[in-house]
Amino acid sequence: MIGYLDLSDWWFEAFTDAERNTIRSVFKPMGGLDLDKRTIQYSDMTTLTFLTGMAGWFKKDEHRPIAYRILEQAEHHLSSAVDPEDIHFFRQSQIEIFYRDRNSPKHLNHAIHACELQIACAPVTAKSFKRRYRGEPLPSHKGYTQLAIVRESQKDYSAAIRLCNEAKKKGWCGDWDKRIARCEKKQIKEA
Repeated sequence: MIGYLDLSDWWFEAFTDAERNTIRSVFKPMGGLDLDKRTIQYSDMTTLTFLTGMAGWFKKDEHRPIAYRILEQAEHHLSSAVDPEDIHFFRQSQIEIFYRDRNSPKHLNHAIHACELQIACAPVTAKSFKRRYRGEPLPSHKGYTQLAIVRESQKDYSAAIRLCNEAKKKGWCGDWDKRIARCEKKQIKEA
């Protein structure tokens, strides 16, 4: 896949030999995927979806520096993304990985920014989901959920409530009523 997607230069520049070996040993989708040994004749996977999926395998503390470099490379391929769902899941991966290091202001800010970007794309993504999965409810939305959690933890209950109401109104699945009730209760308690 590395060669097929024309990522060889990045593969050798971004990672040391030891890191490439770590990636090979950790990244095992569907029982394993030959990253850089054999030639692949065809794949319908885009560079963005490949890198997004790959980054998700490196969430553990000791592997997150690798995940950050994978996400950085994936970001370079956003402009060529055609499917709004690919962008949605890329932002979700960013949120999940950056939020794990939320004690670092830099990483928390990256997570918040990814939430905001995913929320900004939500109308287009919802339309795509509804077209693809006719009659099915929208799934949960990591951007709305995570940003509501962040705002609640910052005691910005009004912002958390606003986010929950917006997500609920737009049809994204989630425990919005429960979260709203909890924030309203905390808001009253602190008034």
